[in-house]
Amino acid sequence: MDITQQNKNYRYANTFRRLLRRNARPNIRKILSRTHPADIANIFAFFPLDDKITLLNCTNDNEIRAEIITNLQLHNAAELISRLETKLAVDIICEMSGDDQADLLGELDEAHAAEIIAAMPVEESRDLENLLNYHEKSAGGIMNPDVLAIHSDSTIAEAIKTVQEATDVDMFFYLYVVDENKSLIGVLSLRHLVTSKPNILVKNIMNPNVVSVRTDEDQEDVARLVTRYDFLAIPVVDDTNTLVGAVSVDDVIDVISEEATEDILKMAGAGDAPTDYSSLMKQTLSRLPWLFAALLGGLVVALIINYFNDTLIKFIALAGFIPVISGMAGNVGTQSLAIVVRGLATRRINVRQIWKVIGNEILVGMVLGLIYGVLLGAVGYWQFLGNTPLAINLGIAIGISTISAMTISTLLAAGMPLFFAKLNIDPAVATGPFVTTTTDIIGVTAYFLIVNVMI
Repeated sequence: MDITQQNKNYRYANTFRRLLRRNARPNIRKILSRTHPADIANIFAFFPLDDKITLLNCTNDNEIRAEIITNLQLHNAAELISRLETKLAVDIICEMSGDDQADLLGELDEAHAAEIIAAMPVEESRDLENLLNYHEKSAGGIMNPDVLAIHSDSTIAEAIKTVQEATDVDMFFYLYVVDENKSLIGVLSLRHLVTSKPNILVKNIMNPNVVSVRTDEDQEDVARLVTRYDFLAIPVVDDTNTLVGAVSVDDVIDVISEEATEDILKMAGAGDAPTDYSSLMKQTLSRLPWLFAALLGGLVVALIINYFNDTLIKFIALAGFIPVISGMAGNVGTQSLAIVVRGLATRRINVRQIWKVIGNEILVGMVLGLIYGVLLGAVGYWQFLGNTPLAINLGIAIGISTISAMTISTLLAAGMPLFFAKLNIDPAVATGPFVTTTTDIIGVTAYFLIVNVMI
């Protein structure tokens, strides 16, 4: 969010606070009617739950209420819905698209979700229960079941009439063509529909090469297909190729954002979901095991340094280069790690290319290590000028240590996620703390061994 929008949100929040203190609901209602629901959702972040409910009740339009709640973070939306009366909650949820309904009710506790579903109209509740049967991160879990299907034997005039009468369908990006068994057999763009002659049959102008996904397909694979073909929506079919819904581009944007956030958090060892700031225990437990691994690694590094204590006593200036070499190795490793993990996530890197990728990263690490090794070696030589006979050897030792540490770091950073991917384990799972800790141990060990050999 840019600074201008943030300032705008602060001004709106302060205005609403003053109006809430005065209980000036007509004024609040007037401002809400002129504000986009997504902006209202951002403003809600400044208020406690009771004030959110008051603001929500200031608008009598359930469609606007639904848009506001849809734009909230999922756990905040569930918390808000759980505090509303069941009838009002049902009225609001019925205004949402099917995939948003499923996401929201999946976040509620089972008893409350069951109560809301039981109070919904029969047809609506049946569709929602079908969606809840799919895995939340599958095509079925994120699809919208309200999709427009046109029979292949319809004329263009009949198809246009169907579109005009389909008031409950949101997505008109494409018209999906089905046969008498409701099997997906083609696709037709809205532009193509309205520019064709009225008496032509739909099956004669449809595109039979339709790209679709199965209900059990992973949401990341769905997002990749939409991105690859520049679709605005992609149809979802079941095992019998029956059209059951569609995933629109706005859902794909959410998936891409969600998966990228998840990968970054996993790499850092900070859990796999955005932090719920209301739960201190949840924050702590999500980070605790990976930081404990880093603690053990740090203790091993301390033992290694202590083992070479005699060398440090003789050349105390060597201690100043330990954090520099470890830091350079850790940074280049983090770069390689980000490149490889993101490459695997976007499928730009294939597991079959494992040796090519590792080899390339090792070469990069060696070149970078050589550049910075020369610089650090020169600094080391200057540092030890007072002990001239050893200055050259110590400078060379520091340079070689830098090259070794940075090369090993890129090897580990590229190799670990590729190895995990080979075993069908998410390559993003806390590889950051593992790589950093392992690099510190190997880098410090290599540093002292090389220094001892050179002197």
